[in-house]
Amino acid sequence: MSINVESSQDDKNSTVQFSSRKSAWLVTITGVVAFLALYFFIYHLQSQDKSAAALGMPSMHMNKTRTFWSFPILQASGLVGLVTSYLAVLLGLQQSRRAVGWLKLGYRSIDQLHRHIALLTLGLVIVHAVATVFDAMGDSWRTVFWFNGWANAKTGWPAAVWGYDVGIIAFYTLLLLGPTFYLRRKIGVSTWKYLHRFILIFYIGSVWHSLILGLDMSYYKWIRPTTWLLQIPLLWLFAKRFNELAKKNSEKKSGGKYLTSQALVGVAYAGILAALLIVFTGNSDFIANI
Repeated sequence: MSINVESSQDDKNSTVQFSSRKSAWLVTITGVVAFLALYFFIYHLQSQDKSAAALGMPSMHMNKTRTFWSFPILQASGLVGLVTSYLAVLLGLQQSRRAVGWLKLGYRSIDQLHRHIALLTLGLVIVHAVATVFDAMGDSWRTVFWFNGWANAKTGWPAAVWGYDVGIIAFYTLLLLGPTFYLRRKIGVSTWKYLHRFILIFYIGSVWHSLILGLDMSYYKWIRPTTWLLQIPLLWLFAKRFNELAKKNSEKKSGGKYLTSQALVGVAYAGILAALLIVFTGNSDFIANI
């Protein structure tokens, strides 16, 4: 889930280095442990009718875990996938810059962690999508994997159409763009770098999808404001990245690359201000949850 890659040299000030195998094992074990811990926690609450979903939909009697067995799976995979996608984007933005010293990792270590976390995210997203098909809430392969599925379903659920479609767009964006790293030599590195920038569509879409349909995101009141505040480091790195690109093209201040970079810097700083206003004015839930 790279944003851009410009250097292959390790930072001389790095204090930690990972081999590719160590990185892969570290990411895999951490991801599996986090998923299982969250799964059993949600399963336990659901079996007692105390989970966010059970409390939000009391008429469904979700304590019948034989019927709603996949719901803890889709929730756990979705929430852990949201965290890993955040980390992947954070490392991708860090990787694309040369002068951020707070993360004491060499370039290669960042690259390896970034790629392995991205692969973990892809796996979690696939598990999340498949588990949703079997959630016993009326979902089907059509509603989960095809646009406007709920609008065309006989049962109908018009309020959820937008939330599902945003998630589907995010899913296919990741599915199509994520693996292009392994095709970069065939399609050309410059093409790969350009395509991988659009992986941000997946991240933005997944956050939006979670805010609309994630019952945990609305039930636990601290999650939403925390989610907004966590976007600030990403926006800051994004602004720094495009500020560097603007400086590189500063000789042609009327050029398209310079103007685009400056515009994106402005968008990033506006996003930081918006996130702060959303949280501190008490409007963290302005995206309605279904």
